[in-house]
Amino acid sequence: MSELLLYNGVIHTLDPHRSSVEAVHIQGERITFVGNEAAAKVRSSPSAKRIDLQGRTVIPGFNDNHLHLIGLGEHLSRPNLRGMNARQIVEFLKESCGDAQPGQILYASGWDYPSCPDPHRRILDEAFPENPVVLIQFSGHGTWVNSRVLEKHRIGPKTPDPEGGEIQRDGQGVPTGILRDTAALPIHRALFSRLYRSKDLQRGLLEHALEELPKAGITSVQDNTWYPATLGLLNRYRRDGRLPVRVSCWFFGMKPALATAMRLHHFDDLWVRRGLWKHIVDGTFSTRTAWLLEPYAGADGEAPENYGIATGVAENIQRYLSRSVRKRRQAAFHAIGDRTTRELINTVETLSRRYKGIADLRLRIEHAQLIDPRDIPRLAELGILVSAQPSALATPEKDVDLLGEERARRAYPYRSLLDAGVHLSFGSDMPGEASFNPLLGIHHAVNRSGPERISAAEALRCYTLGSAYAEFQESQKGSITSGKLADLTVLSENPLCIEPEAIKDIRVQMTIVGGKIVYQKEGVWPFTNVGS
Repeated sequence: MSELLLYNGVIHTLDPHRSSVEAVHIQGERITFVGNEAAAKVRSSPSAKRIDLQGRTVIPGFNDNHLHLIGLGEHLSRPNLRGMNARQIVEFLKESCGDAQPGQILYASGWDYPSCPDPHRRILDEAFPENPVVLIQFSGHGTWVNSRVLEKHRIGPKTPDPEGGEIQRDGQGVPTGILRDTAALPIHRALFSRLYRSKDLQRGLLEHALEELPKAGITSVQDNTWYPATLGLLNRYRRDGRLPVRVSCWFFGMKPALATAMRLHHFDDLWVRRGLWKHIVDGTFSTRTAWLLEPYAGADGEAPENYGIATGVAENIQRYLSRSVRKRRQAAFHAIGDRTTRELINTVETLSRRYKGIADLRLRIEHAQLIDPRDIPRLAELGILVSAQPSALATPEKDVDLLGEERARRAYPYRSLLDAGVHLSFGSDMPGEASFNPLLGIHHAVNRSGPERISAAEALRCYTLGSAYAEFQESQKGSITSGKLADLTVLSENPLCIEPEAIKDIRVQMTIVGGKIVYQKEGVWPFTNVGS
């Protein structure tokens, strides 16, 4: 059985009974001792691998509460259009896809409205007359396509908007090439079909994602798995001893057939876990499709009184929530707008009169980027968790443009949620946001302006114990406690003592999962030795 001893550093346990210790002793996958360095050394055998931290900081491993593993791998592997305007996007695609054959699809992602305010099919038609072009808006809730794609999917002036989606049109009613939310589903289905038909492609994307996560100190992810093929690959990596993170595998609640196929695969309690059921019930700010109590701010040339997409939202919430509550199943609901969150709370409140113990299900709102202040205490009363992604704070000027100064100031209400006693967890939603680096997320949560900033200690807890609680795993991970899983991250600096502005510059030095070193930064120092 492998044995590790970590000592001579700053060890933040996040255990309320013992917040800081001198040493950690590990045997196999479990932490066996936390406490005094001398006592830990007595416990360790001569063959133990001893890690002299040399003053570095140890924390529980980061747990990303919401991630898309295959999407992350694809994001890391394909052209990224972040920050480019329309002209730059065209030039970039011509350079990166210059060898594309006629008829071959050109595919990239990451564009957004602040840098590319007027995307239109004509721009892509002129530059790429022989190729279908699909450009995914950074949130994943919008696509920009050319006429070849519209024709292929039979989207024209007479095509009606689907429930929960929008085909953007010009003054003559002709589609502009922008498809939002469910209107883009045919495009996404075609792309997913291409991806999941190729085991080699999917394997490569998954391996790319799994390689990068330990470098960020991430030891657990709660993944929008959705597809049986991905689950099969994760199980294979686990059997081969090549899985460097623990994965909670989510079901797509809006596709029962996929969920049924997922249930036929193997799950275990610690590495490839059966996760919750995920539902999407509104859009995003950037596509102006998140459902709001008050209309979007600024000049929206399409609809000056735009509240977002409301069609079917309340009905879907009622249907999905009722099913989860009846089956005693944890569920998560993508809800960004304050009107959507209000509808979720109202429905849970109504169902709680009929079904007892709803709080025990730990129902989750994913993102919850805008919440009416009057609704925050109601979340705590009903036991509804908030699963947030602080990397969404990276572009505050965009939120001001979309929401106005007052709403933008109280958006992402982490301080208010914690003060109200709401269980709050952190993650990334990659590739739906710009970064999956937890330290950068902590930086955003701590150094934001306005009344909703939180402390570094609170943000760290949200990324560790908070995320463990969100997946019913607080007894197994989230703190450095004897008996828990040995999932640890070693940092170059102490995030709780360093100047807040310097948190973003902290680097991960080592990541340990189940007592096994899965990442060690090269060239830092001779980190480990045996029997010394």
